[in-house]
Amino acid sequence: MKVEDRVVEKVAGYAVTLVPDAAAAPRRVLGVKIGEARPDAAASVDAQVQGDIASVHAVIAVRWPRSVQSVADEARERIRSEVEAITGVRVDHVDVEVVSMTLPSPEPRVT
Repeated sequence: MKVEDRVVEKVAGYAVTLVPDAAAAPRRVLGVKIGEARPDAAASVDAQVQGDIASVHAVIAVRWPRSVQSVADEARERIRSEVEAITGVRVDHVDVEVVSMTLPSPEPRVT
């Protein structure tokens, strides 16, 4: 059974929503950031599937002050495990591109 690239992209994009402190990157138009990071939205992902092996490239935002490296590592592992569990396709390579840092939501002040 052939799993389409688009199926792997959807699953990998969803997997990013399961990573604490990672979010879908803000949209860009002509290189200009439009809006904010979207924690509940699937990340932008490109995937190439050859047989039962996939390569994935995801674009994400990371919540400040978390370590970009640790969040990217978590995203890589989550993408790999979710794609393999849901589609049966083995992910041999995951590129995670961090294009934005987001500030945490301010805590409401109680007076």
